[in-house]
Amino acid sequence: MKKNILLLVALISLAQFGMSQINNQLLNAEIDVHDSLKGSVLLSVENKNFLRNNEYFGNIATGYTLFGTQLALQTAYVPHENVRIQGGIFLLSDFGNPALRQVSPMLTLKLQKKGYSFLFGTLEGNLSHRLIEPLFNYERYISHPIENGLQFKINHDKLWSDTWLNWEVMQYYQSDFQEQFTAGHSTSIQLFGNDHMSLHLPLQGIITHRGGQIDTLQAPLQTMANGAIGLVFSYRSQGFIRELKTENYYSMYKDLSPVKQNPYNQGDGIYLNVSVKSRQDVLLSAGYWQGKTFMASRGGYLFQSAASIFGKPGYQESNREILFFRLLYQHKLLKGLSADVRFEPYYDLGNQLFEYNYSIFLTYKKDFEMINLIKRKGRN
Repeated sequence: MKKNILLLVALISLAQFGMSQINNQLLNAEIDVHDSLKGSVLLSVENKNFLRNNEYFGNIATGYTLFGTQLALQTAYVPHENVRIQGGIFLLSDFGNPALRQVSPMLTLKLQKKGYSFLFGTLEGNLSHRLIEPLFNYERYISHPIENGLQFKINHDKLWSDTWLNWEVMQYYQSDFQEQFTAGHSTSIQLFGNDHMSLHLPLQGIITHRGGQIDTLQAPLQTMANGAIGLVFSYRSQGFIRELKTENYYSMYKDLSPVKQNPYNQGDGIYLNVSVKSRQDVLLSAGYWQGKTFMASRGGYLFQSAASIFGKPGYQESNREILFFRLLYQHKLLKGLSADVRFEPYYDLGNQLFEYNYSIFLTYKKDFEMINLIKRKGRN
C-alpha cells in the first residue's frame, strides 16, 4: 500500500478516531511468581470452557462450531521467590466426541526478577502474546491451546515485551513429516501516560517455518513472515464510560520461502479500531480492515486473501475490505472465575455479505497452597 496510507493511520490514531482489537485479558495465561509463594507446593487448576459458533457462508471461511472444555492440572513448587517449577497434564474434550481430542504433558521452569521473566517449557502463550487478530487468530486459544519452547518477557511501567519460540512439531531421523515452529515478538512502548490517558507504540512480528533436513520428504521449505506497527490511545475515567480506546495498525506479509507455494508473495493491510467500555464491563467496538494480497499462517481467517481450511479450496480474493462490530461482556464473577461473552457481526464490503459469530468463554484459574516447606521447617 502507498505511504500516504501509513500517514493516514497515524493521523487517525492521534485524532482519537478509529474503528477495536478485542480485549482478551481475561483469557490470558500467566504463571504467578512472587515473594508470598516462596517455599509453597501448589496445586494449579485451570478450567476453560468454550462455545464459539461461526455462522459463515463465504468462500474464505464457511461456518463451523467449536464447543467443549479444557482442563490443566499441575503441581508447582516455588523454591525461591524468583523461581517456579511446575508440571502436570492438559486435557481437551470436544462435546459430541466421546474421546479426548488432546492429552498433553505440561512442564515449565519460570525465572522472574525485577520485571524480567524467562520460561522454558510450556509457555505463557496464545492470547498472552497480545498480537492483533490479522497476525494471530484468537481461535487458537481453543484449537492450539498449548505452546512449548522458550520465552523472554519484560514487564515495566513504560515497556511490555514478549519474545518466544514455539516448537510445534518435532522431527526425528527418517520422519515422514516436516518440523514446524513459530518465532514471535510483541512489544508495547509507552510514549505518554498518566492516570487518565496513555499513548502506546506496539511493534509485532511473527515468523512460521516448516522444513527440516532429516525427514524422508522432498517437500520444499516454507517460511512466512508477518509484522505490524501501530498506535494505541486510551482514555480512562471513573464515570459510566470507564475506557475509550483506539488501536490502529499497519500490517505486512512476506513469503520468505526459497520455493514459493502461496498464491501471493507479499501483501499488507490496515486495521483501524475503536472501543468503549462501560462501568458494567460491557464493551462495544468497531473495526475496519483493508487488506491487499495479505496472508498470515497464524492469522484470523477472515483477514486472509486466500481461503482458509474452512473455505472453498483454491479460492483467492486479492483485496479484502471488512467492517467489524462487536459487543462483549467481560467480567470476573468470583475470585478465579471469569466470563467472556461475545457477539461479533461483520460486513464484507467486497462481497456485500453480512455474517456473524458468537462466543461464550467461562474460565476458572486458581492456585491452591497444599503445603509450605519453609514454614513447616520453621515449626520443627
